[in-house]
Amino acid sequence: MPHDRYTGNMTTLLPGDILPSLRLPLLTGDGAAPVGPNRKRSNLLVLTHPQPCDDCGAYLAGLAAIADRLSVEKAAVMAVVGPQWRGAVSLPVPAVVDDGILRSLLSSGDEPVVAVADRFGQLFTRDDAGPWHEFPDHEQVLGTLLNIAISCPECGVPDVPCAVTLPEHGTMSGGMRIGQT
Repeated sequence: MPHDRYTGNMTTLLPGDILPSLRLPLLTGDGAAPVGPNRKRSNLLVLTHPQPCDDCGAYLAGLAAIADRLSVEKAAVMAVVGPQWRGAVSLPVPAVVDDGILRSLLSSGDEPVVAVADRFGQLFTRDDAGPWHEFPDHEQVLGTLLNIAISCPECGVPDVPCAVTLPEHGTMSGGMRIGQT
């Protein structure tokens, strides 16, 4: 886990850092789910407020509505919630109960965070939604997942030859953000 080299304290993960490999208890039912490197799918983690929150639930519902597009980009969506969510509401995406470690590594407090990591657990983006629930829009998240999908895992260089138009996204390959030329 990353530590501040001057103080020895744990620090917030930044893009380029690796998520820890954790197994967190499922919100509903028995068992646990892996979070972090899984070698099969990218990680789309949504850390909600620890207590039930309508705005956080609405953002998760929006992600559930585009589940088919997320699946095409080989993303596993996971809500990371506090134990207070148990029995309060049903969530439209798989949810795990935070053990405190993940929140301490991805959030500077109890505010929501959206984190996207590749299948090896390397963090690509970490967006703090803040108290006003300024979540990244779904197209921004899909753009990050597209960038991960076309990049070589060893060097980060796109596997798709430059100047190939990517269907549905109307953009050129080469790691460029959606909508930019």
